[in-house]
Amino acid sequence: MTALTLPHVTAAIAAIYTFGFGIIAVLALIPTRRADAAEFGKTLGTAVALIAVLTVLFWVGPYALYLAMPIMVARITFEVDAVRIQSNPRLLHLALFFGGWAFLTMLDPIKKDLAVPLWVVLFAIHLLREEPDRTRGQIVTDLLIFPILPACLLASGTIDPALGPLLLATYLMVEIFDSFALFFGAMWGRTKAFPTLSPNKTVEGLLGGGFALLTLSLITAIALSLPLLPTALTALLVGVLAVVGDLAASRHKRIAGVKDYPQVLPRQGGLLDSLDSWIAAGAGITALHTVAQLW
Repeated sequence: MTALTLPHVTAAIAAIYTFGFGIIAVLALIPTRRADAAEFGKTLGTAVALIAVLTVLFWVGPYALYLAMPIMVARITFEVDAVRIQSNPRLLHLALFFGGWAFLTMLDPIKKDLAVPLWVVLFAIHLLREEPDRTRGQIVTDLLIFPILPACLLASGTIDPALGPLLLATYLMVEIFDSFALFFGAMWGRTKAFPTLSPNKTVEGLLGGGFALLTLSLITAIALSLPLLPTALTALLVGVLAVVGDLAASRHKRIAGVKDYPQVLPRQGGLLDSLDSWIAAGAGITALHTVAQLW
């Protein structure tokens, strides 16, 4: 039995994306599915670019992550604030503040430990609130719950040697789930899973994405001599949190009445549109790791 390492994850990324492009190539041979194949290819190409950048950052090491992750937090803070707060002239200040907060969280493990109970308290307040989000303070609390605090927690986990490879693998698992959910949904999707928050998601697509994620995770675990049960449970957790993150990001857009966050990437919209599921899943993995270390 071996521990998950960065070379393992990199090899899995290369193998799984090669497999994905192989499926698209086969699909392109079917005349009635060539348009779908072209669309899937463009989406997968963007995903490859994103995961390639992340993989390079993890390989370069902590100094690259100390720079990149706070920038990521600052950008998604700007995007979600621009959508929910809109006219506030201090959006850039808020983005820089939370980017700096993420950097301090990465430097100080105690701040990472405090982020988990703070998130729990804010979420409890949100659940107990009877009125919908209307005041500026309530909106800020809502944004802290997702995506700001989870993004800071994820950032702090990336520089933990015990967590880094797993968090990169988490991004891969999120992409597997999303890609196959899109594939199965486009091919056989009929039943809307979340008609209001995310009308394009289907029950068939989500089930297909979950099955593909579980299957490919177990195949990878067997190839790398990793324990099967923890791998299966991690894959299932990532799949659930990926959906939660996507819905949470969509909720902000629905409240604001917009389709996408301020655009960064062609075909993807804002950075949060691309990273929402990884933020939720990665923060969940980091939180569980943090709690486990306290026992």
